[in-house]
Amino acid sequence: MRHRYVWGLFAVAGLMGGATQAQDLREVIAAAQARDAVLQSASANRDAAQENIAITRSRLLPQLNYQDTRQQLHQTTTQSTSAGPQVRDFDGVSRSQQLSLRQGVVRPRDVAGYLAGQAQAEYGGYKYDSALSDLWSRSVSAWLDVLGARTMVQAYQQTLKAVSEAAKQEAKKFDRGDGTRDARAEAQAQLAQAQALLTEAKLALAARERAYVLLTQLEPKQLDKRQLPHEIATVLTEANREELWALVSSVGPELLAAQSVESVNRYRMHQAASDHLPTLDVVASASRAQNDSTNTLGATYGSRQVGVQLMVPLFSGGGVEASRRQAVATYQASVADRESLLVKLENQFSNDWASQAGLLARAQAARSLWEAAKDQRRGVELGLARGLRNWGDLSNAELSVARRASELVTLQLSLFKTQARLLSLVSVQAPLWDAWLVRMDVASQP
Repeated sequence: MRHRYVWGLFAVAGLMGGATQAQDLREVIAAAQARDAVLQSASANRDAAQENIAITRSRLLPQLNYQDTRQQLHQTTTQSTSAGPQVRDFDGVSRSQQLSLRQGVVRPRDVAGYLAGQAQAEYGGYKYDSALSDLWSRSVSAWLDVLGARTMVQAYQQTLKAVSEAAKQEAKKFDRGDGTRDARAEAQAQLAQAQALLTEAKLALAARERAYVLLTQLEPKQLDKRQLPHEIATVLTEANREELWALVSSVGPELLAAQSVESVNRYRMHQAASDHLPTLDVVASASRAQNDSTNTLGATYGSRQVGVQLMVPLFSGGGVEASRRQAVATYQASVADRESLLVKLENQFSNDWASQAGLLARAQAARSLWEAAKDQRRGVELGLARGLRNWGDLSNAELSVARRASELVTLQLSLFKTQARLLSLVSVQAPLWDAWLVRMDVASQP
């Protein structure tokens, strides 16, 4: 219910933004969910694993079979007598019909198999949840990459005018004899560098937009009214840390999947041990036959039988015990895998949490440097208007602003992607996912 409510906030925010509102994260993620091959594979595997319940349960249900055999019979019987051999021929139809029923009463192996089938179905569901959470993280990353690349293009485009004017100014000064060859060469080099940086940014933007289209099949142009969110829009507090780690360590999809594998192997270990145990079935049959043997030629008879069948394993050449030892070793391996996964998740969580906290501080510092660079540029612009500065000074100021913007964007992208990677460790049903996405979506609106 909470999940649907928060997604409803997305819809309300979209309506408040007007009919021309750009695509929000909800639409981006929904589009990716409808097309992502990895998620489709996980969905198909989940459905396939779900069928294990019906397959293993069927072995515990009554087994009813019907058999009908019909054949043309030609039989010659020769009998030796004191009067000599006597030959009798018989031509007719031989037919037998049988309806049989078997119901397991004591079937320890099949019971363990049914429990293993349930655990396999759970495993498929948890792997789907993990793939879905990973897709959400990839969708957000693709969305952020486009916004970040566009910011970089805008930053480098803004430098071209000043750098170009500075190059022209130095060329004119050199032609008049007021400038130096070194100054002119440096201005030309700065212009070439600015153009190269812009070209690189445009190529990166094209690559990011292509990746976005491949993932979502949405037009990147619909993100024109979006901007890269401010770094403080998605601050994760220490309270969030405790809540998030509690979810990861208890109901994280990958950890639950590992626990399901452990359960499957534990039940299979019980299955292997059950091969030493006797089984008991209730059996019943009804049959009707005609001309099915020498003694019943020309006769039709019927029979009904009800009873029990007990099977006690005595000796199988050591194969059963070897299978049991193998199952025990496999189970022990799955226990170790789950424990190692928990350690891996804790290390990843701790490192990513520390990383995002550090990235937040660095991004805030980078923003201060960017703001300072813009203030310096404004001062140079005022000086240029009063004839106190030249285009070379403004060119250097513009390049400084672009460099600071590049540093800020890089840190912002790293911060947001690290936070998304942290959230990908839990199910998308976790309230933290929705709250984070809502803040990201709102912060991306101008």
